[in-house]
Amino acid sequence: MKLKVYISGQITGIEEHAPELFGKAEQLLKEKGFDTINPMALPHLHDKTWHSYMKEDIKALCDCDIIFMLGNWQNSKGATIERQVAQQIGLKVMYQEI
Repeated sequence: MKLKVYISGQITGIEEHAPELFGKAEQLLKEKGFDTINPMALPHLHDKTWHSYMKEDIKALCDCDIIFMLGNWQNSKGATIERQVAQQIGLKVMYQEI
């Protein structure tokens, strides 16, 4: 059974570049044999507020074994929260090498 990895990092403020950053991380993780959850690829069928994104993303995170922190995660309130949730529920935390 493959381990499932949630990708976390900054989106707000870099919306035009974020899909590429998340996509590259997703490809790398898949090449290493992981199943991935890319929050940028979730359907997000809600009101598009920050809080609604976070609720949906945290639900997806809770189904994972690992959280993978992009190199820019510390610039993101949401990624910081996701990391805290992951640590509190016992997920392994991996960090992108810059």
